[in-house]
Amino acid sequence: MADWNERYLGEDYAFGTEPNEFVLSVAHHLPRKGKALDLATGEGRNGIFLAQHGLEAEGVDMSEVGLAKAARLAVEKGVSFVTRVADITAMAIPEAHYQVIASVFCHFPEPQRSDLARRIIEGLAPGGYFVGVYYHPEQVMLGTGGPSDPERLGTLREMVDTFEGLEWIVVEHVRREVREGSRHQGMSSLVHLLGRKPQEV
Repeated sequence: MADWNERYLGEDYAFGTEPNEFVLSVAHHLPRKGKALDLATGEGRNGIFLAQHGLEAEGVDMSEVGLAKAARLAVEKGVSFVTRVADITAMAIPEAHYQVIASVFCHFPEPQRSDLARRIIEGLAPGGYFVGVYYHPEQVMLGTGGPSDPERLGTLREMVDTFEGLEWIVVEHVRREVREGSRHQGMSSLVHLLGRKPQEV
């Protein structure tokens, strides 16, 4: 965890202060009220955007330094944003609680990945939305951000299978230039997911 605290030191925001491009592009699908959870929120840019969208947003991360900066950014943006220090691989996610759960560049190897996916789906209220942004395994060769261990990355098919049970709105593997702070710069290989939990019958 010290590594992430070190990355977030300094006045600048490692990944910028604006939401991820995919999160921004799918915002029109998302509800404007209800509860939202941003996993691995870091310095808060995506969770704070969800709060600006009208949701009661909470950001969870293991870095106290990142969360402190997220709290400052929320004040600057004029929104309420709750932050919590927690280990995402072990924390409880209340069932059927959230209208939106976002996971942007939050990478785990198996079996943690599938376990977290199950808890995310369980944590969504019926009709709730999951927004996922992940690096594709070929990102390791590009070297423009993300984990260097390919075991932490999944192909489009693998990620879709991991989140089995959602109704898919967007599933895509794209290659594009990423310009997000100092940490994500250059051509990148990305998996984008937008899914909806089925309504209960």
